[in-house]
Amino acid sequence: MLIRRFDIKDAKQILKLFRETVLTVNLGDYSEKQVEVWANSTTNAEALGKRLEESFTYVAVIDKQIVGFVNLNNKGEVDLLYIHKNYQRQGIATKLLAQIEKVAKSKGLSEMFTEASITAKPFFELQGYKVLKKQTKNLKGTDFINFIMKKNIR
Repeated sequence: MLIRRFDIKDAKQILKLFRETVLTVNLGDYSEKQVEVWANSTTNAEALGKRLEESFTYVAVIDKQIVGFVNLNNKGEVDLLYIHKNYQRQGIATKLLAQIEKVAKSKGLSEMFTEASITAKPFFELQGYKVLKKQTKNLKGTDFINFIMKKNIR
């Protein structure tokens, strides 16, 4: 597996990975309606590419296929972390998160945070993140439960 910086040419493949992952993996914790809304919340590869380009984004690649990605914005937020539905539980997310944590430390950040889904919460807890607050967010008229989580990295 290769972990490398995001390239704008990756955007279409990442969009497909995001949609397929949400529609399958997250279906265990959210309703069919919720995952449909979530998966369709990002439909423009160009806009997603711009969002990823404006943050610190890394991709995991196996056999020339992107199997995961993570990004960190300037506030220290792990904004997106998704692993391809066929590559779950293989340590890819752990390696991507470790890479982005190195970036955060190099930028002088002392903590990182995320808004973790119900699905992602146990993973982030294993990585040392603590739940600060359970919240309900509304996306296109649909409510979602997630968790604000934080980790001190100094």
